[in-house]
Amino acid sequence: MFVLSCSNDDSSTEYTEIVEKKNKIDLKIDGISSNENIEQVSAFFSCGQSLNVTVKSKKNNVTSDLLSINVTKEGDLQSVYFADLRGNFRQDYYSPDFIPSSTIAITDFEFIENQLLKFKFSGEVFRQKYNLLEPNHTLKIDGSVEITEFSKNICNTFINFITLDNNIKFSNISRISQGNLPNLDIRYEGNSLNGYHINIKNLTQNLPDMPLGTYSFSNNSTTEKIEFKKYIGLPKSFSHSFLIPSDWLVYETQGSFTIVEKTTINGFSVVKIKLNFTASSNGNMEHTFTDADFVTAY
Repeated sequence: MFVLSCSNDDSSTEYTEIVEKKNKIDLKIDGISSNENIEQVSAFFSCGQSLNVTVKSKKNNVTSDLLSINVTKEGDLQSVYFADLRGNFRQDYYSPDFIPSSTIAITDFEFIENQLLKFKFSGEVFRQKYNLLEPNHTLKIDGSVEITEFSKNICNTFINFITLDNNIKFSNISRISQGNLPNLDIRYEGNSLNGYHINIKNLTQNLPDMPLGTYSFSNNSTTEKIEFKKYIGLPKSFSHSFLIPSDWLVYETQGSFTIVEKTTINGFSVVKIKLNFTASSNGNMEHTFTDADFVTAY
C-alpha cells in the first residue's frame, strides 16, 4: 500500500511505502495485551509433519524469542515456550510435560501448505521446576496467529513413528544404547501427545540388524519386550527428562512384534515392524493393538 503526501512546493511529491506484515499475532498475558514490543513473527513447516511459529520481541535493544508454538499439521499441540520479559529477569515457561493439551487449547485451526496457517490458543504455561517440592507457577496466555509467509525448511532426517491406533500415535522415536559389545542394551522409546509412553526394550541389536521374524514376549520377559505406560500425574514442567514412577500407570503387557521388511528410503536403512500386544491393569484388559505400524531408520 502507498500513501501520497504532497507539500506546498508543487515540485515536491513524497511517496511513503507502508509494508503490511504478512504474519500476525495477537497475544495476551494474564489478560493484558502484550503486542507492543513484538518485532517478528515467523513460521515453517517441517518434514511434512509439524509447524513451528516463533515470535521475537525487543527489550532494551535486545531481540530474543518471546513465544514458540509447535503443532502438528492436524492442529494437535506439541509444545509451547514463553519467555516472561516483564520483570528484571527473564522467566521461562513451558507447556506441561507429556500432555501439553491438558492446560492449553488450540482452536479454529486452519492450514493450507505454503499458503495459510491460522489458529487460536488459550491456556496455562508452567515455570519449569528444578525440585518436585516446588509449587507450580503458571501464567495464562491466549491469542491468535495468522501466517501467510513461511520460511523455507530442509528436511534431512527420517521421521520414525509408531501408530498403535487412531488415538495413540508416537513420532520421533528415540533409540537409546547402553553398554558395549557383547553386552549391549538397546531400547526404542517415545511419548504420544496424549500421555502414553512406549518402550521396546532389552534388545541386544539395533532393529535393522535383527533377522526378519516374530519376537514374542510376556509381562515377565527378561529378553526383548514392549513396555507401555500412561501418564496419570498432575500437569507440570520439570527440568529433567526422566520419568517419575509415581506419575505413571504401568500396564501388564504380552504379545509380539514382527520385523516384516527391511528397505532403503532416501539413503536411510529402514525397518518396518508390526506390533501385536495387549495392555492390562489390575487384570482388566484396557488395550488390544493389532498389526500396529512401527517404522524406524538407523
